Amino acid sequence: MLVSRALRAFVTVAEELHFGRAAERLHISQPPLSQQIRQFEDAVGAPLFVRTTRSVQLTPAGRLMLERARQLLAEAEAAVHAVQRVARGEAGSLTLGFTHSTVYQVLPQALKAYRERYPDVALDLKQLTSDLLTDGVRSGRIDVALVRLSPSMMGPELEAQVVARDPMVLALPAGHPLAALDRVPAQALQGLPFIGYAPDGARYFHELIESIFAAGRVRPEVIHTSILPTLLALVEAGMGAALAPASVVPVGEGRLVCRPLQGVGETAQAVLSCIWRRDNANPAVPAFAALLPGGVSPVASATPAG
Repeated sequence: MLVSRALRAFVTVAEELHFGRAAERLHISQPPLSQQIRQFEDAVGAPLFVRTTRSVQLTPAGRLMLERARQLLAEAEAAVHAVQRVARGEAGSLTLGFTHSTVYQVLPQALKAYRERYPDVALDLKQLTSDLLTDGVRSGRIDVALVRLSPSMMGPELEAQVVARDPMVLALPAGHPLAALDRVPAQALQGLPFIGYAPDGARYFHELIESIFAAGRVRPEVIHTSILPTLLALVEAGMGAALAPASVVPVGEGRLVCRPLQGVGETAQAVLSCIWRRDNANPAVPAFAALLPGGVSPVASATPAG
């Protein structure tokens, strides 16, 4: 700041070529300004002005210094502006993680809104499972992530914001007898050939459908486990039925149908959350979270997700 003030004082005097007018522009009196310029010349090691009783002129060294000083002041101003933009979350970088299912529900709108609002933030996108994303956020490798988060995955170091709740529906191959019903009773799942979720690759959905089975007091015949979207391909192939978030079931193509479940209450909801470390100092994190629907929510009390 001291160097910046000295440069600004020098440039002002060089532009005015008059100490009195320069002092007025700088809102200081003339004697301190004259002293500051002399100290600046001493520091530089060369006279920058030729002073007479009638005029002030730049020396050759002064003309060179004026050119360089203007460049330095412009660079300093640009640096301050850039730092302030990063501090406001308007520039810098953001590592954003997301699961496959968010592609159908929240991610496209969130990315569009964020890019329009913060075009100068460099985005590093990572698609992983919720478990891996949560580990990445916890370790600091990922700034913020859209995940299916179960209470067992939460910790005191994490902040979470619920951004969407998606009803779980029964996905069936076209022509399946249960597709004739508007709503499928939970008891109809008993003994039904079923495609489940792999506990090591889709822990959230594995835990969620187990809670749905418990609420409905049913136990389908799980013949295979997989993850989205492979699970839906297996349903389409006629290998069994499956429970999936309504937003990810491609019913418009006619190869799959989905029906709501009856008799399982509020358990049949998939919760999507945005998570980040509480101590993450990247200003782009709250800027991104602020564009998402919902607010800070006690995810520990929400439906298990994974």
